[in-house]
Amino acid sequence: MIGLLGLFGAAFSPAADLQMERMTALYEDVCLKAFPNDKAVEAAMRSRKARGLTPEEVRVTMRDDPGRGWELQDKSASVWLEFPPYHACSVRWNASELGDLAPYRAVTRSYQEQQGGFVPMKTMERDMGDINVRAIGERRRLANGSWETMYVFDQHITDAKRRAAGETGYVLRFVHQFRSADVAE
Repeated sequence: MIGLLGLFGAAFSPAADLQMERMTALYEDVCLKAFPNDKAVEAAMRSRKARGLTPEEVRVTMRDDPGRGWELQDKSASVWLEFPPYHACSVRWNASELGDLAPYRAVTRSYQEQQGGFVPMKTMERDMGDINVRAIGERRRLANGSWETMYVFDQHITDAKRRAAGETGYVLRFVHQFRSADVAE
């Protein structure tokens, strides 16, 4: 199974690459330019006429973590805003195949060069039941001891029976997070 680690240098379909470009543009506008200003994120989602998710819908993804979510009009993605102590903005979408991460890498590299101090993190991977979750990212320590982190997550079903029944897609997300200094690693 190709995960995030196998993305670089591979060929992807034009549709997957177009979806990756669209999601990268959304992430850049909302999670890099508007965030961490929550009001600016809300305004960005209103300008896109995104549907605010109900508290029940938010709870499915965020469980007990405080936050908000919006679904784009065309239902191609959702944007999530998590409130401190993990203050995060993320773009999530379902994909039948992975796309080229080059657009994401370009916008995050530009942001990281402007801010300075970002270093690669060790790849995180774990199975949660029938779902494999993998993340790659970079982070930097801020002067107040908190962390700023950027992640790419890939989730996919690993159970052979579920995959044979057609559950072969991915849930992808780009995350920009600020974690307060008093939260243990």
